[in-house]
Amino acid sequence: KELKDDRLSVKSIQSLKGLLNKNDKKRLCHALESSEMLLPSPEYPERNPVLEARCQQLRRDQEEREYRRLTKNVGNNFGVSEAPLSTQMKELNAILISLLQFVVSVVCAFAFGYLAPYYFYGTINRGTQILCGTAVAIVVGIADLYFVIRETLHNEGFVL
Repeated sequence: KELKDDRLSVKSIQSLKGLLNKNDKKRLCHALESSEMLLPSPEYPERNPVLEARCQQLRRDQEEREYRRLTKNVGNNFGVSEAPLSTQMKELNAILISLLQFVVSVVCAFAFGYLAPYYFYGTINRGTQILCGTAVAIVVGIADLYFVIRETLHNEGFVL
């Protein structure tokens, strides 16, 4: 362990630096580079026990509010029965009809786009027919999805 006599204060190093010439200052810098700086550890005052108890109570209250905010939409649905089977079947029927309508409209749009070059220009090039059919089917599919989503959101109470 080092003795207290081996330690220098910052003021003593500054005064020593003022007394040295240029070459000696370089030596002092090299000596300081290889030295170790010991800083005193800060002393923190004791916290007031009343303040600490109040801080802990505030933390618990904040955690409780956060928990209630996160779980406010979670209900106690253990005793509640599900919707009647007839209502569920009506909802399923509406979804299946929408899906079938979407598939039929996209297939018909592809057929239209596939046959359109033949009827308009008399072209029998299969690549052109497939490209036109695919393009028309994509446009109709995107439009149909837009209307299906809009109608679904409208039925759930959202307004676009």
